Amino acid sequence: MKIVFVNPVGVIGGAERVLLTMLTALNTQSNIQLHLIVGTDGALVEEAKKLGVEVTLLKLPEEFNQLGDSAFKSHNKTIAIFILLLRIVTILTSIWKYLREFRRSLRELKPDLIHSNGIKTHILTTLVGVKGVPIVWHIHDFYGSRPLIAQVLKWLSDRATLGIAISQAVAQDARTTLPHLPIKVIYNAIDVNYFSPAPESSHIPLRVGLVATFARWKGHDIFLESVANIVRSHPDLNVRFYIVGGAIYQTRGSQFSEQELKNQASNLGIADQVDFLGFQQNIAEIYRWLDIVVHASTQPEPFGLAIIEAMACGKPVIVSQAGGATELFTHNYDAVGVTPGEPTALAAAILDLLNNTEKRQIISNNARLTVIKRFSHERLYRQILAVYT
Repeated sequence: MKIVFVNPVGVIGGAERVLLTMLTALNTQSNIQLHLIVGTDGALVEEAKKLGVEVTLLKLPEEFNQLGDSAFKSHNKTIAIFILLLRIVTILTSIWKYLREFRRSLRELKPDLIHSNGIKTHILTTLVGVKGVPIVWHIHDFYGSRPLIAQVLKWLSDRATLGIAISQAVAQDARTTLPHLPIKVIYNAIDVNYFSPAPESSHIPLRVGLVATFARWKGHDIFLESVANIVRSHPDLNVRFYIVGGAIYQTRGSQFSEQELKNQASNLGIADQVDFLGFQQNIAEIYRWLDIVVHASTQPEPFGLAIIEAMACGKPVIVSQAGGATELFTHNYDAVGVTPGEPTALAAAILDLLNNTEKRQIISNNARLTVIKRFSHERLYRQILAVYT
């Protein structure tokens, strides 16, 4: 069986880490051939090749990569549609050329199944379609919150065979948004051997970090406000704060820049207490290095891969409790839940863990056990293979 995965970008974000986990799990089977078509260059290409996966770099037009409706959420819907249509018209020639190259590549590869891993590739795979070849859409997001893209996907969804939703929350949204597409829930998974605890150690100051891409809804602004709250109320507390990640996608208006966040830290008077570490290739080492990991998303999280990665590394995680993230943990047992978008509540949760070594240790131990039981890569392999078969 030959499976062709299609991913819009070559950088490694959450969806790409899930993709690499699937490739790792499936690559152990001698009767499965894996191929990856990727739309931009980046670390994903090299990581897939290390796994022995054949990779085709078929560069998407830059204008298409920047296309999206996430930046239009505050606009009047009519104006947003007009802006989006205008952008589409200006890139029709380059899209048409790309579709011809994409179709040619698929015909040469002769896949038994096509697995699309992003919104843009959902659109492309169904537009080119290879007769008789099933198309699986891996659904990593709430499409209902993006009405323009959701409408396009609804029009095209009858050409897809199945949707894989990464949580029950995402599945519920997908069944509403894409009513004609069968949906199956398969939770994301991680390699629990790679994401594993480090030997116990203590260090001063304690380290608290937010690990996320710079998407505006990931709550970097909320995290910085909570840090300011802590610094003002506990000026002598021996702790440092870290923001880990960067702007990895090209869609206009959807992300903070690092300079924006640094300016906010400066305006809040906490520039000396917050370090920006940028994108980190070996993210497991970062989780092990931190004492507390913060997840601060202001919108419902489709899943929250960073949550289970940090839990697997035996770290206490503070989770913005909404969407798929609520399905991953039990409050005050294997993680700590807080109300999204409330810096005061987040600051209180951070302080509680900073001041309670025993609670940190109990949650850390339980977190590791939860991930091994529910989110191991071996479970993902069995479920994905059943869908393909």
